Amino acid sequence: MLDLLKAIDGKIPNFAGIKYTHEDFMDFLSCMQFRNGKYDMLWGRDENMLPALALGTKGAVGSTFNYAAPLYRQLMEAYANGEAEKAARLQQQSIDMIRLLGKYGGIATGKAYMKLIGLDCGAFRLPVSNMNSEQLGLFRADVDALGFDQFKSRPAAKTHS
Repeated sequence: MLDLLKAIDGKIPNFAGIKYTHEDFMDFLSCMQFRNGKYDMLWGRDENMLPALALGTKGAVGSTFNYAAPLYRQLMEAYANGEAEKAARLQQQSIDMIRLLGKYGGIATGKAYMKLIGLDCGAFRLPVSNMNSEQLGLFRADVDALGFDQFKSRPAAKTHS
């Protein structure tokens, strides 16, 4: 991405930054430092947000934020308050939660998490496989074991006018 920044610098007036979704912390830091921090570099790997915070990132974009935003807010606050052990424990909770994505089939698992917070986003179309009821039951048990209710997102209640 550093090569991209060098190539477009000064050529695209409204280019503001990059959602950086890779584990190359060397490149990420170089991008953050490029032109004295000219570009907004947003971290894009939820499972290793803590090292990105240590490099100085101020923002992140993550799919698991949809259903576990409080976890990441707590992680960022713990890091900002110098509570390294707490931040590491919270990052591990994120990792454990994300590992269930792989265990239960990837992207469709994100919709299952959304259903657990009270937002049913429907089913995926083929070729993505959706969880059957047995898998969903096993998934719920694994999610409960994580203590998901302690850090899950809580959608605002619907109001009727």
